[in-house]
Amino acid sequence: MKKIGFVGVGTMGKPMTHNLLKAGFPVTICPHKNVDPVRELQAAGAHVAHTPKEVAAAAEVVVLCLPDSPQVEEAMTEADGVLAGARPGTIVVDTSTILPAVTQRLAKLAAEKGVKMIDAPMSGGQVGAINGNLTFMCGGDAADLDAVRPVLEAMGKKIFHVGGAGMGQVVKICNNLMLGINLVGVAEAFTLGVKAGVKAETLKEVISASSGHSAVIERYLPNTVLKNQYKPGFMLDLMCKDIGLALGAARALGVPLIEGAVATQMLDLMKAMGRGKDDFTVIATFYEEAAGVNISSGQRTK
Repeated sequence: MKKIGFVGVGTMGKPMTHNLLKAGFPVTICPHKNVDPVRELQAAGAHVAHTPKEVAAAAEVVVLCLPDSPQVEEAMTEADGVLAGARPGTIVVDTSTILPAVTQRLAKLAAEKGVKMIDAPMSGGQVGAINGNLTFMCGGDAADLDAVRPVLEAMGKKIFHVGGAGMGQVVKICNNLMLGINLVGVAEAFTLGVKAGVKAETLKEVISASSGHSAVIERYLPNTVLKNQYKPGFMLDLMCKDIGLALGAARALGVPLIEGAVATQMLDLMKAMGRGKDDFTVIATFYEEAAGVNISSGQRTK
């Protein structure tokens, strides 16, 4: 089996690495800020290196799972980065969600060193990472994707080739743009319905069988808003980052994002209120407080 390197063993990367180990892949990792996941993965069989350069030197395929464009650029291009250690023919699979233009620039730098790159941002959240049923949206050469498909299949169930370098990022930010817009609509609708006297569970049951159904209602609402708890799955900080990427790409392309701008303001408001580390569905609490009602209990608060 191919030797795998993994850079970024955090909330998503740690369970993804566990699944690679369970599938029998030899995996080399390196510490970043939090060493606890590294120790856990080492106990599960991962090899530990000191830097991304050493990770790449030990691997045929290097998987990145990092928060944003600056972290990916740093991990790839610094003196102790991936490109400094990767051999010609190494394939880098970046599962981070970053600016498409950054992906395209890094893919060119990699190609100059004989290194191949696939951008493979993912959907499914922490639960999907733990269960190994992530969806990957992949940009890059189709033959390179085929070469790393068994690696992705150890971490996910659906793998889509959507075009050349950077196109995986485009599809991902379009997806999360719609997710953010839909979240605001769901929070408003459920607050309205519960304040008017309908139980939240009834709204969920009926809307799930109707035209207003969405992934927010099916996957996110039951574990957060309907339980009145906002331990992340998908942190609000990351949602703000992703929808900001969509706005940046839209400005560059001359595409108006009217609803996207409104959703961004709502998400940024909650972040400014200190809720960035909570699940992104915490935006529902803004509407609850404004309307004086608790969605999960149905009780009026004013």
